[in-house]
Amino acid sequence: MVVVVGQAGRFAPGRQKQHDANESKCEKPERRPRAEPHRRYGTLQLVMRGLFRDAALLLIVALVLGTGANLAPSRHLPWWGKGQEPPRAGVDFNLIDPGSADAMRASLPHPIFLDTRSEAEFAVGHLAGARPIAFTALQAQLTPERVKELRAADAVVVYGAGDETDIEQLLAQELHRRGLPPPYVLAGGFAGWQQGGFPVEEGGP
Repeated sequence: MVVVVGQAGRFAPGRQKQHDANESKCEKPERRPRAEPHRRYGTLQLVMRGLFRDAALLLIVALVLGTGANLAPSRHLPWWGKGQEPPRAGVDFNLIDPGSADAMRASLPHPIFLDTRSEAEFAVGHLAGARPIAFTALQAQLTPERVKELRAADAVVVYGAGDETDIEQLLAQELHRRGLPPPYVLAGGFAGWQQGGFPVEEGGP
């Protein structure tokens, strides 16, 4: 009996079918599962939550900074929303430049200049004939007698240290509410007055 080995035995019919099946398995590309819709929506929700979180953080930071500015010793600005409106130029006050303020001081019989700075700053130097007034103690300082005197003045000019005139505008608004014509707010404040070379006095009131 002759035993046949080699190529014929290697590719026997049964083995050929098994070999073809193995090759067909190897040739098929592996399919990756598609992303499920709920997973995509979950990613979108995460992004939206991040945006809302960032917006909330920015709002908190803004509130903290606003509160800190409001509590600063030198400013004490009121929050709008407590029945108060911001001062309006041309309604509650009028702006005036140092040159016009000096001409008003020299030409009018009885103008009054109000200095909103600290007592120490006032003592170092102030507009000639000015009077100090503290916005933080306004209720105590605006006595009926003083309000009557301010109403009788030819003009009332309010000034502070420099270009920032928030307090001066608020003071002018309060005076206007008490029956005065819209006071003037000095643009540039005491610094602008000094730069213009206008009269300055030293000492207390």
